[in-house]
Amino acid sequence: MANQKNYIYDVFVSYRHKAPSMGWVRDILVPRLEADGFSIIIDYRDFRLGATLINEMNRAVNNSRYTLAILTPPYLRSGFTELESIMAEHTSLQQRQGRLITIMREKCKPRLSMQTRLWLDMSNDAEFDVNFLKLAQELKMPSNP
Repeated sequence: MANQKNYIYDVFVSYRHKAPSMGWVRDILVPRLEADGFSIIIDYRDFRLGATLINEMNRAVNNSRYTLAILTPPYLRSGFTELESIMAEHTSLQQRQGRLITIMREKCKPRLSMQTRLWLDMSNDAEFDVNFLKLAQELKMPSNP
């Protein structure tokens, strides 16, 4: 599906490697996105062995139409995930395209720049299907300001 501006991937998933969100991302979100035809880049599977982590994060952000930031308290405390979301925010501003989508997986208080964005609340698993449809619709749309 990745077609806009020669992006290789539709989505880069930025998340913190802590339970329970790690299992939710790897076992539920990514398989569902791929089943719906989205091409995904995710660290544990697609980052090159021996490569510099920051370069791989940069490659993922720049080669993806969207970055999904999966917000949890551990995500907000991590320097690496903060860098990924800052890269996506900077790229969005530079290219005047909304390329960062924030998903609230666990209740937390994001930094100010993320608070100004509308995010998708996916903290309630009973509402997953409805929220996933909203996410999929957004991912199918061209990136916009």
